[in-house]
Amino acid sequence: MEDQRRAKKFLLFGAIFGAFISIAISILMDVLLADTFQGTWRDAIAKDVNTFFHAGVTSHSLIVYFLFIVVLGILAAFGAFMGFIFSFFLYKFFSFLSS
Repeated sequence: MEDQRRAKKFLLFGAIFGAFISIAISILMDVLLADTFQGTWRDAIAKDVNTFFHAGVTSHSLIVYFLFIVVLGILAAFGAFMGFIFSFFLYKFFSFLSS
């Protein structure tokens, strides 16, 4: 019973850490590479929304911020999944070594 609780905590920590790292890397890349790619993700989202829907939104529009948060949520979910998988392999490896 205690082993299952420890495994859950370990896997949950891996998922949370993966999501955090994914969001941190995404935001840092957006900030650091904004000049290289002639704009941020918000600029790209605004351009795509204007291209597809002819909405005339700016990069500081509410819909652009909402879509940016949705994209970050998808990246965080993927990062959490990868962190979960990685921590699962680590847990199995260390439990194999300890047995």
